[in-house]
Amino acid sequence: MVPLEWAYLFGSTLFLVVWLGLYALFPATRKEMLIFSLGIGVLSVCTSYYWWTHDWWHPLTITGTKVGVEDFIAGFGSGGVMAVVYEGLFKKHYYKRKSHHHVPGALTLLLLLALLISWLFWGVGITSFWASTIALLVIAGVMFYYRRDLLANGIVSGFLMAAFSLLPYIAIMLVSPEWMAATYNYEYLSGLHFIGIPIEELAFWFLAGLVFGPFYEYWQGEYVRRAQRSKVATRVRSS
Repeated sequence: MVPLEWAYLFGSTLFLVVWLGLYALFPATRKEMLIFSLGIGVLSVCTSYYWWTHDWWHPLTITGTKVGVEDFIAGFGSGGVMAVVYEGLFKKHYYKRKSHHHVPGALTLLLLLALLISWLFWGVGITSFWASTIALLVIAGVMFYYRRDLLANGIVSGFLMAAFSLLPYIAIMLVSPEWMAATYNYEYLSGLHFIGIPIEELAFWFLAGLVFGPFYEYWQGEYVRRAQRSKVATRVRSS
């Protein structure tokens, strides 16, 4: 059995297995994966330190600190996966075009997300789960209001991320059965589980995929290249 202080590291590295598979299979998305992986990796450390470890969970780390390298690894792996899983698996191709409408910038949405979670958690006093849930839904609403074309990407990415997240949790429960009970602050959670996993975890990963799955395309102003348009372009180039 894996000791409690090593279980989080063991589970977080499993995200890298999926990450490496997508990185090898889809060379066209590698730049996007690396950018998003690094960004979400850093954000994962910050959000764990300021929010999640207060009332959601407190996983032991190999360094014995409040947050550790495990948080960066989990964020790095999951960030890259959620950024490209829809595009890679469904063979979607994007192209840049200038929007005719004013669209809030990606950094504006990230700042709004951070401010909303902070206000709801520290100001209103609700739990970090509900603060992040409400904030992510607000950001999703804003993003899809301006970019309805990204809605399918977000929904599919959300479900895929919730499904992929089962891998590390199941693996941890198999090698360290006591990890769940020692990690989660159940007094602040609903008590609902799916195969032993707190339902809040699956909800979080769905919402993370919903927002951050299409976030790179939103940031870069990229739109799905329709098959019909591609055929027309091919005819024009060949004539």
